[in-house]
This record gives sequence, structure tokens and C-alpha cells, in this order.
Amino acid sequence: MTAQSSRTFLLITALALPLTSASGQIQLTDITIFSADAAGNWVPPDIWETRYQENFDIWIQSGAPGGPFLNGPTSANAQPNISLPLGVSTFTLLGDPGADSSLFGINLFFNGSVTPSISAYGPMLSAPGPHNFVADGAPYTAAADPIEANPFPSAGTLSFVSGNELISLTDFYWATPSVYNLDLVGGFSTGADGINDYVGGITFSITSVPEPQLSLWAIGLLAGVMAVHHKARRPQNN
Repeated sequence: MTAQSSRTFLLITALALPLTSASGQIQLTDITIFSADAAGNWVPPDIWETRYQENFDIWIQSGAPGGPFLNGPTSANAQPNISLPLGVSTFTLLGDPGADSSLFGINLFFNGSVTPSISAYGPMLSAPGPHNFVADGAPYTAAADPIEANPFPSAGTLSFVSGNELISLTDFYWATPSVYNLDLVGGFSTGADGINDYVGGITFSITSVPEPQLSLWAIGLLAGVMAVHHKARRPQNN
């Protein structure tokens, strides 16, 4: 490659990089947690959610238990709008206790959608230890919006791509009150209510991925410039 070609390549690369690294930040806007069967379907009685209606609310804290609340303090303010930057983000989830089912599922909703983009389920955590969960592909789970009737289909995946960001759920658990012995919330508001809470957690990993159309644009532009450059340098026949 000639010096001129090298300069051209570097120019095209410099122009393309800001486009391929630009990201539209994703927002976590709803969560439902529900008692589940062995296939991940919702089975009564338990549903927790972040919408104002008859079910218990999910209260969200940043980081480990005891961090600042990101929604609340009442059901009217239960729906979150949490920005997820690139990197790792961890949240604690709290709710008044339910029926101690052996399995629980979670649906995660983003950017105001009433369709989950990530769904998982696993055994209830009854003692400190590993958090075991898998993607939930069941057709009967818990909806986010009160207008949507339960049951509701799950996402069937632990990750999805939005724009040029890959959002992955890397941890999920839902623990009995005896694991953490905390009383931080009630069923419909933050603050202690005299009953130890279910405590859970989720962790996201968000990474940048190239948008295919931008990569193709950069390759095409480079190819066009190189072709013109090659034609300009072609020896002329006498």
C-alpha cells in the first residue's frame, strides 16, 4: 500500500469509528417476577411487578442490598426508568414475601416495551450459594402492563441487541427471607412493614457491537476510494 493509500485508509477508518461506537443508551422500564413450574410457565399464586395494580410491587436498589432506591416510594412511582451504560450494572430487587415456590421466573422489559426482551427462571435461593438460572422460553408468564392479560409469552433468551449494544443478563436470583433477613419494603411502598423481604438480584453486561450497515458502509466507501486511486495511477498506453 502506498503512502497515499495509507492516508486514505486511515481517514476512512477515523470517519467510521465514531459511527460504529455510537450507542443509544438502553433503559430498563419494567420487571415482573412470578412463581414458575419446571418449564418456566407462571403458576399461581405469585406475581410481583413494577406497575400500579393489585400485585405486590418490585422495589429496585442500585448495587448490593441497602443501596439507594431507584423506584418508589409508592406504587404510583413503581415503574422504573433506569439507564444501563456500557459495562456491568447490578441491581437488588425486593418484595414482600409470597408462597415460597420452588422456582421463580423473571421478565425484563426495556425502552417502554410491553414485550420482554430477556426472560429467565431458576430455583428459589434458600441458602447462600451459586445462583442457577436459564433462559425462559415458556408461553405463559407474567405481563408488565395491566392492560395486557396474564399469562404472557416470555422472551426465550438471556440477551438481545438494541442498536449497536448487546445487553446480556449474567445473574439472577430470588431468595427466601431467611437468606438476608432484611425488612426494607412493603407490598406497595418502600420502608419496613414488619415482614422480612424476598431479596433478589440481576446483573447486566452491556457491550458495543458494530452495526452491520455501518461496517458495510465503511468497507464500500474504502473500496470506492481505493478503486479511484488505483485508476488514477494506472499506466497510460502510448
